[in-house]
Amino acid sequence: MNRELENTLVASHPALYRSLEPRYSGACRFECDDGWYRIINELSDKLETEAKTSDLQVVCVKEKLGSLRVYLRGSVTDRVQDWVATAEGLSRNTCERCSLAATLRRHTDGGGIRTLCPTCAAAMDYVIE
Repeated sequence: MNRELENTLVASHPALYRSLEPRYSGACRFECDDGWYRIINELSDKLETEAKTSDLQVVCVKEKLGSLRVYLRGSVTDRVQDWVATAEGLSRNTCERCSLAATLRRHTDGGGIRTLCPTCAAAMDYVIE
């Protein structure tokens, strides 16, 4: 995710992201493209209310096998788990790059799997899975 969007998320949700750091030197804190920003922001709004009154915090946000993954530490209630599951489900139908409707796709070289719209998939050499 681009740095400006990352900084906006962290600044808007200080309790939730108080310990979020890149996993690797020079890497992003949010390991996905900009198309999932809205999903992450809406989830963060909900989680921030919980984080303000508990020890809940996000330790990792990334794409894995074409889906958003959010890893938490602290007081993870059933309600919090439901919010995360909903966001992860939305990501499976949302282009990671541009946020349009999308499907799971595999790269033509047999490598990576991502959720992409037809336009982004064509630009990146991905085909329908």
